[in-house]
Amino acid sequence: MANLTRRSVLRTSFALGAVGAFARPYVAKAAVTTATVWWTQGYAQEEDISFKEIVAEYEKATGNTLDYSIVPYAPLRQKIVSAVTSKAVC
Repeated sequence: MANLTRRSVLRTSFALGAVGAFARPYVAKAAVTTATVWWTQGYAQEEDISFKEIVAEYEKATGNTLDYSIVPYAPLRQKIVSAVTSKAVC
């Protein structure tokens, strides 16, 4: 049985997301070319570096841009609750 780590699960989920983007080309041709992403800060520095590399690969492959911010867990939850209550997100 394979030894699952948080990094391997993240890498696999991003890979599946990238495959989904290529499998449905109509999504890549959408009018919006910039998306905002809030991501939880990793426990290790390598997780944040890996996330930035994945974002760069995605931007290169699709031509879209991601406006991302890496935020610690507790402030991210506060940011999400604030955005939902102010109806700033859909």
